[in-house]
Parts: sequence; C-alpha cells; structure tokens
Amino acid sequence: MVVAPPAAWCPHHPVQMEPASFPGVGEVVTFTTLHSPPEGFKSPLHIAVVELDGGARFVCHGSATDWLKIGATVAIEAVGGVYYFSHLGSLDRARIFWRRAGRAGDRVNAIARSVAKRVWKGRQRAGSEEAP
Repeated sequence: MVVAPPAAWCPHHPVQMEPASFPGVGEVVTFTTLHSPPEGFKSPLHIAVVELDGGARFVCHGSATDWLKIGATVAIEAVGGVYYFSHLGSLDRARIFWRRAGRAGDRVNAIARSVAKRVWKGRQRAGSEEAP
C-alpha cells in the first residue's frame, strides 16, 4: 500500500510502513480552481489531484489550470510539506517517453514514427485547405 504523505504506520493495518521513492511525475485525476478559497489562501486557488505510477494520489497546488486536462502528465514537487504541480514542456515529455520506451532502437523508431505522423497530418491539412 502506498500512503501519501508518508506515514510511520499503515492507516488500515497494524504494520510499520517503509519509505519509498517515486518519480515526481504523475497523471491528473481531477482539478479545479477555487475563486473563493478557504481562509489563509490567495484567490484564485488552483488545485489538482495527481496520481503517481505507484498509485499514491496527491492534492497539489499550481499556478494555473487553464492548460490542464484529465489524464495530462504533470510534474509534482514538495516544498515545505505542500505539493505543487507544474506543466511538463515538450523536452520534459520527451525525456519521460525516452525512459519508458524500451530499447534505444525502439525509442528512435517510435520518435521517427511520431515525427512522420505529424508531418503527414500537416501535409494533409495543407492539401485540404488548398482544395476548392
């Protein structure tokens, strides 16, 4: 069982928990913006629930939610016991993909297919715009 934030004892069983590390990248489960936040918080308050690969879910603060979508991959970081989410740029997403894609040859082939697919779609769109 994964418990976040870390706890010394399992909340459901009388067993001691062991610390575990997870990558600071997760998937957005849900998000919202509070324009009338609780006392002590500035408005607007952007919040997202982010699930890590290990199953732990974190309630995170962020600077904006206008770019967020459910299922989006975001980076999370703890600062003073508060978790924050942030957008992953193209370079960050490529690094994650590179780590997950398998052998180096498979990675290069997958990236080449992705680039070719984008070029093909761009040409199809350009061709349809030129047609009368």
